[in-house]
Amino acid sequence: MEILALSLKWEPDLHGILVLILAVALLPGTVYLLLSTNLGARVGFLIACAALFGWMAVMGAVWTVYGIGLKGNAPSWKVKQVVAGDVAGSPNPVLDAFPRGWHKLATDSPEAADAGASADPTLAPPADSGKKGPYTSSSDYLPVASYDRGGEHYLPGWTHPPDAIAFKHKPHYFLLQVQKAKKQATVPGQAPPKAVPDTSQPVTSALMVRDLGNLRRPAALMTLYTSILFGVCVYVLHRRDKEAWVARGTALEPAGRG
Repeated sequence: MEILALSLKWEPDLHGILVLILAVALLPGTVYLLLSTNLGARVGFLIACAALFGWMAVMGAVWTVYGIGLKGNAPSWKVKQVVAGDVAGSPNPVLDAFPRGWHKLATDSPEAADAGASADPTLAPPADSGKKGPYTSSSDYLPVASYDRGGEHYLPGWTHPPDAIAFKHKPHYFLLQVQKAKKQATVPGQAPPKAVPDTSQPVTSALMVRDLGNLRRPAALMTLYTSILFGVCVYVLHRRDKEAWVARGTALEPAGRG
């Protein structure tokens, strides 16, 4: 079975199922086999399940704290609208009175670089995606300005709480403005000239909103579910232990007592 599971590379789904069955049979299965031979099938099963769910609960808690292991979607920027030309012509209320209320950032800041990477598939979609954008490739344009707005932490009824307890967030918007790169002649034997935007071309603005994702949710849910199962197993073991003590005390009482 082990050779079969490891050799089925041509069928990923079947290979994964067989590897999972083999892992369960070798790891928890052998532990249960050892416990059942010493404690009985039922008690051994309960102890094996309690140990498994307890270990999974601890592992899930560590994953939740550090954001590793079983992960959901990471935070990312989502393009909401692409505006060609003047931003004031957009009907989106977020852009009303732009740039008033917006914080201007440097185009080479980490935030602008992260948002620019998220906007590339919309501004210059890949050829095989079947989508059309204002540019054919990411080398055809250059960022000329970037702004952000919102993203403050808050609690219902408390406007400025400490970040440690503020679990609510206002929508965080980012506006990236790009312009077509100017074509420049290259001199043989010299380094290519630095790319500069063509100021005669219209500015294209990409409005994005921050998607906070659910990076820790799967691990947190696993911690919750396995903790409940661990508690159920421990409670059943506790009840069996109390019943065993009562039965043992009754068996040791004198026959004529009472």
